Amino acid sequence: MPNNYQATDRMVDLIDDNYRLLQVLSRFGMSLGFGNKTVAEVCQMHGVDATTFLAVINFMHSGYTQVSEDFDRLSIPALIDYLRQSHIYFLDFLFPRIRRDLSTALGGERKDAITRLIFKQLDSYIGEVSRHMRFEDMHLFPYVEGLLHGQLQENFELSTFSKKHHAVDHELHELKQILIKYIPESTTRNELNAVLYQIYGCEDELDAHGKAEDYIFVPAVYNLEKRVKHENKR
Repeated sequence: MPNNYQATDRMVDLIDDNYRLLQVLSRFGMSLGFGNKTVAEVCQMHGVDATTFLAVINFMHSGYTQVSEDFDRLSIPALIDYLRQSHIYFLDFLFPRIRRDLSTALGGERKDAITRLIFKQLDSYIGEVSRHMRFEDMHLFPYVEGLLHGQLQENFELSTFSKKHHAVDHELHELKQILIKYIPESTTRNELNAVLYQIYGCEDELDAHGKAEDYIFVPAVYNLEKRVKHENKR
């Protein structure tokens, strides 16, 4: 595949090239079964802005190092939908699944002191991430939707929310360390390793999610905010 994916590429070729793009498809509301359709055709079929979709997947493809599109060309409503669906995926699917599978692997949540510590650490981490995502759902996205209608909310600092993305990384690190160092040998090895693999994958996905917000969404919103402020001064 080329350095950057193009609208004329077949979607199936993109997935073959990088299976992690499956999560991006899902969060843009795209389903499988698209045959040999191109990226542009699949986006049109699902009502997704192709330029914005390509910006996200090429950002991922670059190793989260560069944004291939001009921020003014991106669809902010499409980005909001993408981020909201990402929150639903983490809060309503992935976190509950990890917790359930971990409980099964450890033989219950209150088996011993180590197990109780593990779930205390996990719940603390999930709680912090959930609060951050709920803040975005309840305050950030409505603020941006207001900007799209020319409404500027005073005293809202766009820069404050992105600073919290890595505030709880140490908690997840400690959880992984406990699982690796202190779980009794009697624990079902395959089940526990599978859950630990999920946790590492979750960490990678959350990091990618935070980078998409910080390096694509926020700059696009800053541009919108500047335009609205300029218009309001006229």
